[in-house]
Amino acid sequence: MMGQSSSKIKLFNLDQEHDLGLEYMSEPENSDIEHDVNGNEISKTFTQNYDLTDNVSSYDASYDLLCDTKKVIDCTLIPSIALEEITKDVRGFELDEVLDLQKNILDYDDAAYWVAALVNLSPTGALLLKNAVHFDWHMSFEDLENLGWSLNTEHYIASINKAQLDIKSLSRSPFFMNTIVCDFIRALRDVWLEEKAEIDYQDYHPETILKMERMRAADIEALTLQVAWELRSAGYSVLWRHILGSDKGDMAMLFTRFLEHDPASLFDGSALLVAFKQWYADEDRISTSDRIALEICDDILFSAAEDKRIFANKPLPKELLEEFFALPEGRLYIAPVLSEIMKNPYFSSMQNPINEAHLYHIIRDLEVCYVGNVPFRDPQLADKIFPDYTKILK
Repeated sequence: MMGQSSSKIKLFNLDQEHDLGLEYMSEPENSDIEHDVNGNEISKTFTQNYDLTDNVSSYDASYDLLCDTKKVIDCTLIPSIALEEITKDVRGFELDEVLDLQKNILDYDDAAYWVAALVNLSPTGALLLKNAVHFDWHMSFEDLENLGWSLNTEHYIASINKAQLDIKSLSRSPFFMNTIVCDFIRALRDVWLEEKAEIDYQDYHPETILKMERMRAADIEALTLQVAWELRSAGYSVLWRHILGSDKGDMAMLFTRFLEHDPASLFDGSALLVAFKQWYADEDRISTSDRIALEICDDILFSAAEDKRIFANKPLPKELLEEFFALPEGRLYIAPVLSEIMKNPYFSSMQNPINEAHLYHIIRDLEVCYVGNVPFRDPQLADKIFPDYTKILK
C-alpha cells in the first residue's frame, strides 16, 4: 500500500470534457509539511489522474509515505526442508544428543531435526528415513485439521500436522511432540509404500481397493509400533507409553503380550503380524479407511472420460502384495494371511451403513452407461435412443 492522505475530490460534471481529467490535493493542514532554510512551509502534494475511457487510474506520487519494499511470497509453495539435509547433520547421534536437541527447539526446523534424529535411532526407522532421502522427499509442518500427515506426491513433501499450535506451545507439550513423531513415522512408511511398487487402482474393482486401503492403514500402524518399540529398547520409552494411551493401545498391548511369550517374534515378524490383524478389530478404524478408499474411487470416477472403461476386475497377485507390504529389511511378514485377508469376513466385511451405501452407488455407476446424463444398463439401447450422441462419443 502506498502513502495515505486525507483528501477531498472536487465534484465534476460529466457533460464537461475538461472535468474528465482532474487533480486532487491534500488539505494544507493534513499534508506532509516540511520547512526550508528560511522557515517557510513546503507542502508536498499527491497527484492522481483518471482516464474514464478505460476505467484505469494511474498513480503518480512525488512522495511516498511508506517506502517499505517487501518480497512477494508465493503462497502456492509449502515451506519445507529436505530430509537429506537433515540426515547429514544428525547421522550418528546418540540418545543424549537427541534429547539435547529437544531441549533447544526454537523453530519448526529444529523440530524437524529432532524428529528425524530420534527416528534414526531405530533400525527400522533409519531404513524408512534412508528410503525417503533416496527419493528426495522433504518435510514440512502444516495445519491439516483431522489428518495426522499428508503426502504431496507432486512436490515430494511429507506434511506433518502441527495442530494449529506455534512452535513454543508445541515444544512444551509432550503429547503433541510424541504425536508428531508417530505421524512422521507413519508418513515415512507411507512414502515407502508410494515408492515401492506402482499399483494402478483403475485396474481393480472398488471392493479390492477397499481391501488394499485397509491393508495399507494396518501396515502403517504396525510399522509405527515396531519403530516405537525399537526406540523403547534404545532408551526412549516415552513414545511407547504415548501409543499405549492412544486409540492404537490395543495393538500395542497385544504386540507386547506376544513378545513376552515369544521374544523371537520381534525378529521373524510374527509379533508384527499379530498387531496387523488386531487393527481390524476396531470398526472406527475400518470405517475411516473405507471412507478414504471410497473418496479415491469417486475421484477416479469423476476424472474419467464418459466413454472410458474404468475399474477393471483384475485379481491382485499374491507376489505383488508380498512385495508391496514387505518390511524395509525384506521380510514378508503378512505372507501367511494374504489369502485369508481377501476372503475372510473378519478382514473384508463392512459394518458402516453409510460406507456400504456409498459403495453400492459406485458399483451401480459402473454397471450403467450414461448417455446425456441418462443411465442405461444396455449400451445398445442407449445407442438406439440417442444415436446422434453416441456417434459423437464413438
